[in-house]
Amino acid sequence: MITSFRKFITDNDLFSKKDKILITVSGGMDSRLMVELFSKTGFQFGIAHCNFQLRGNEANRDEQFVKDLAFKANSPFYSIRFDTLKYARENKVSIQMAARNLRYQWFEKTREQNHYDYIALAHNKDDLEETFFINLTRGTGIRGLSGIKVKNEKLVRPLLFASRAIIQQYLEK
Repeated sequence: MITSFRKFITDNDLFSKKDKILITVSGGMDSRLMVELFSKTGFQFGIAHCNFQLRGNEANRDEQFVKDLAFKANSPFYSIRFDTLKYARENKVSIQMAARNLRYQWFEKTREQNHYDYIALAHNKDDLEETFFINLTRGTGIRGLSGIKVKNEKLVRPLLFASRAIIQQYLEK
């Protein structure tokens, strides 16, 4: 997994050893793997976590879990709590769109304020395929058929080489 991770980063020119990466960590298996891989490969990174306050104590436990991961990784930790429902109501958007808007705005602000070069998102190969097929069924144009980009300005997705099953197998070991 570590070799594949390094190769994917190099082959796609995602970032270099001199770059500082802000990795986004929900606490799920994909983002947990990303913390482990960044730790084992020696890249400079900080961890960012959003608590959308949509799942009560479970969301608070996720936040504490990610904070503990950051501590174990000896990594800077950034977190925020959003009133996602209020934002969705005020902006007349779905809860999913509200959470997306809030997190991407905050990730970019955190990246700039703390001098990170890139933001790493934990999308995997299955996410890429799902996005492609969702876009296809919606009748998207050519642009939408590209799915999730490996690199889009300051956003990088270094786990797109791995399927969910491979990630799960690796973490179980």
